[in-house]
Amino acid sequence: MSRHEILIWSWSLDDDPPSGEALLTDEERERARRFVGPLLQRRFVAARSRLRALLGRHLGRDPRSLVFLLNEFGKPRLADLPGVQFSLSHSQDRALLAVSEGPEIGADLEMMRPVEHLDLARRYFHPDEVAAIERHDDPREAFFRIWTLKEAVVKAIGLGLSLPLDGFVVSIGGPRPVMAIAPAEAPGAWWLHLEPGSYCRALAMPVGGEVGLIHRSV
Repeated sequence: MSRHEILIWSWSLDDDPPSGEALLTDEERERARRFVGPLLQRRFVAARSRLRALLGRHLGRDPRSLVFLLNEFGKPRLADLPGVQFSLSHSQDRALLAVSEGPEIGADLEMMRPVEHLDLARRYFHPDEVAAIERHDDPREAFFRIWTLKEAVVKAIGLGLSLPLDGFVVSIGGPRPVMAIAPAEAPGAWWLHLEPGSYCRALAMPVGGEVGLIHRSV
């Protein structure tokens, strides 16, 4: 790719997955069985098998040949293709996959739903973000916008819960989100993308300038 680009797929976890469990490893099948109830088990299979199918199609590889490794904080990567970055997120019955070749990528998807948004924000977010939520016309929507952006940043950095959510600030006050205060463990320049709605979608990449988005169908 001559410039930074992100390929994006989204799909329903309640659709029949391609080949289902046939694409999964024994370890992934065992993980599926640990979920409580058939619905969560089916949705895990739908997310994981579609992840393999889409990455395999993108790379021209047999989906079953893909080997995933996790860093110490649980961030996955392809064992033999460290230059290919991907981030999978799912919420309720929807899933989102973002893929790039170059900088790390983080993606997060959250269904808008009733939560104790002010209590959660005051407990976990930076005071500047709490103030932005409190003065917003729709505080719950503002909470989900900030939450998904922050989760996308955390996923891009790959430090998991060891990165405190109140240690950096994302701003949603302008026409597009920006990194107001960057995390201490990360570059200062960030590209952020937000698509609000009944499902809030956010993307994060530690680069300056524009990033191209390519939406692909499943």
